[in-house]
Amino acid sequence: GVVYLIQISCKKDNKENDNNTSTPLSDEIVAASDDAVSSNMFDDVFKQASFGGKKMDDSLSGKFNKTTFAGGCAIVTITPFDLTSWPKTVTVDFGTTNCLGNDGRYRRGTVIMNITSWYRDSGCVITVTPQNYYVNDYKIEGTKVITNLGRNSSNHLLYSVVVTNGKVTDPNGSTYRTWNSTSEHEWINGENTVLNPWDDEYLVTGTANGITRTGKNYTIVITTPLNVCTCCRWIRSGQLTLTVDTHNPIYIDYGPTSSCDDEASVTVNGVNYVVHMN
Repeated sequence: GVVYLIQISCKKDNKENDNNTSTPLSDEIVAASDDAVSSNMFDDVFKQASFGGKKMDDSLSGKFNKTTFAGGCAIVTITPFDLTSWPKTVTVDFGTTNCLGNDGRYRRGTVIMNITSWYRDSGCVITVTPQNYYVNDYKIEGTKVITNLGRNSSNHLLYSVVVTNGKVTDPNGSTYRTWNSTSEHEWINGENTVLNPWDDEYLVTGTANGITRTGKNYTIVITTPLNVCTCCRWIRSGQLTLTVDTHNPIYIDYGPTSSCDDEASVTVNGVNYVVHMN
């Protein structure tokens, strides 16, 4: 899923700039961190919706009503279980205690989806609601609506993804940030490898906004599509702009090539910093 900047360790590319500016302002660091957490958590919700939707299509074709999921952590239930009744409710239940998935994340709780038609059909709308859902002990709340927009000129499926009233609460239970986003996911690889969910690759465009845990408003605009893959925990390429309240914007560049590494470049007031995503 998409990971922006969770923990930032900065070093200057050019020591001659030491007198011009110090490390990025704390508001920007908090906003980048909070947006990273929110985006990452809601991308996990997208992952469950994608897996659940594909599992619905394949299970109905093979007539399997329940199936294990995410390395045995979850059970997927489809209701009604037939080929003609719509909408359907697809429930991905991870149980009430943390379970370690094959992607290295702990999950508990339930993700509930209302699906209007086959996942791969143009016009399919999936309304996703987390219910007491936790990823690595972060609680995720809010609604995510995924709409299949059909195929583009490259024959890739496009999905509109809208998050409203998003809220991510820290493991301590008292600190949280709010988040909303509107984006488009172009599914560029992995559609035909049903049995291998770890090669799904997307190009992501769009915007996000939120309020940090310290009460600052911020916005995100993706200026060059972000390349994300379920095979990599970090964004592999692309660019975005982050603006906090009335501060000058900062620019984040994940590189021009789709390599899986934790390094990105941040530009603040014309000065470049190397950052490492966690």
